[in-house]
Amino acid sequence: MKTFSILGTGWLGLALAKKLKNDFLVKVSTRDRQKEKELIDEGYSPYLLNEEEFDNLDKLLDTDYLFINFPPSKFKDYLYFLEKIYTSISKSKIKKIFFISSTSIYPDVDLILKESLKINNPISKIVFDAEELIKTQTDVIFRCAGLMGYNRIAGKYFSGKVLDSANVKVNYIHRDDVLDATLFIIENDLKGIFNLCAPLHPNRKEVYLINAKKYDFKESIFENEKVYKNRIVDGSKIEKLGFRYKYPNPLDF
Repeated sequence: MKTFSILGTGWLGLALAKKLKNDFLVKVSTRDRQKEKELIDEGYSPYLLNEEEFDNLDKLLDTDYLFINFPPSKFKDYLYFLEKIYTSISKSKIKKIFFISSTSIYPDVDLILKESLKINNPISKIVFDAEELIKTQTDVIFRCAGLMGYNRIAGKYFSGKVLDSANVKVNYIHRDDVLDATLFIIENDLKGIFNLCAPLHPNRKEVYLINAKKYDFKESIFENEKVYKNRIVDGSKIEKLGFRYKYPNPLDF
């Protein structure tokens, strides 16, 4: 049985572990002891890995496939942490390395954003710097739009709040589509940078109001409309290779 290591077993990583566990020997990392206990209770054998603890890294990198998924905001020095991992990766024999990035690498412009765009003014410099650091050693970079699905419901955080962005087009991706894209890449032995974003882009008001009705929370109040840039993330590159989004419309998440 082939081995699949997931570095960063949070909301996305744990869902991937559950999807893979029947077909792969899955190794998972955790950043703290409390989460370690929770993962053991879930039936996994977790390895502690954080900015102060790298003793288990070689065990995690003894794998066929590696999935790296760490939000920069969780770290004091995100780039140092990635550099430590990738220094060890250079000594390993991993078949395919996945890195979860974000569409916040793109600038705040009125454009259809494709992977080929030359990036000069990223919204998130740390995401840009991370990709620059890891790209030559990484087989697959997923630039994920806003991750949604299950208990992540667009608009719920803004329940009852006044907003001025009714007509801004949304860029979302359902968690299941990220999991399916991972398997699609493995099955077809693909490499490259891929935007992962639902093909349809309704406006924010449509999504928030339909979710308020669907999930029974107080509607956001849209007034004093301001002009915002409409960044449209194009997630079609992977589709052209045969992938199909299970959730193409954020209104159906």
